[in-house]
Amino acid sequence: MIEIRDLHVRFGAIRAIDGLSLDVAAGESILLAGANGAGKTTLLRALAGVLRTPAGSVRIDGAPVSAAARRRIAYLPASISLYDGLTVEQAVRLHGRFFGRRPEFEIGGLRLMPRQRVGALSKGEKTLLSLSMAMAAAPEYLFIDDVIHFLDPHLRDVFVDSILRLIGEKKLTLIIASQTASEIEGLPERVLVMERGRIVLDEPLEELKRRFVRVYDRQAPPGLPVVYSREWPEGRELYVYPYRPELQPLDGVEHLSLREILRAVIGGEYDRH
Repeated sequence: MIEIRDLHVRFGAIRAIDGLSLDVAAGESILLAGANGAGKTTLLRALAGVLRTPAGSVRIDGAPVSAAARRRIAYLPASISLYDGLTVEQAVRLHGRFFGRRPEFEIGGLRLMPRQRVGALSKGEKTLLSLSMAMAAAPEYLFIDDVIHFLDPHLRDVFVDSILRLIGEKKLTLIIASQTASEIEGLPERVLVMERGRIVLDEPLEELKRRFVRVYDRQAPPGLPVVYSREWPEGRELYVYPYRPELQPLDGVEHLSLREILRAVIGGEYDRH
């Protein structure tokens, strides 16, 4: 279980994390979303133990994130850092000595050449190699920053299938930050949206889809929780959350995909600021 209490992280005058508290149960799969600069990467780095957090606390299974805890954590940063001067074989051997398990050279039909330099790999190949290393470590916690855009459509499927396999083999706790929700919609069961270092939305995915709707050509009645609106030459569309039909029934309600929901939430933030 992950427990975060009153976490603050500042970079000079910038509040990257601003009094954030959060609980994540063991085995949960979470999508972490938000506009650029919302604090997603900072939060993942704090969870992975690669960022010192002087104010507040981060605990995993009741203990601070220590060196021992980090051996149960795999973290794929957005800027993947590997030993570019090593060959794939050398990188795999080094990783295997540390974790006791060797990563695979072949993932979903993509076979990495053992003698190829890591620095010569494409970003997609580096991403798959990093995922293979993470899986070889048999982590209990997997934190992934926004790397999905490095992958072509086939490798995205391979990436998601590999994570699903890991979840199936072990009760893995997954937090993945992504701006391309449509590509990973089969993974998360809970959605967190950050804004300026805070959690502004926290819902189970299916509940979010049920309570987030769009309606057209309507003036917002008093009290309607409109998070975003757009004007078109032919009319107006309103994005409503949380929608409570028992309190304010609307005609022509349309339920949305996760991608459309996140686009509206982030669009609403840009409108406010």
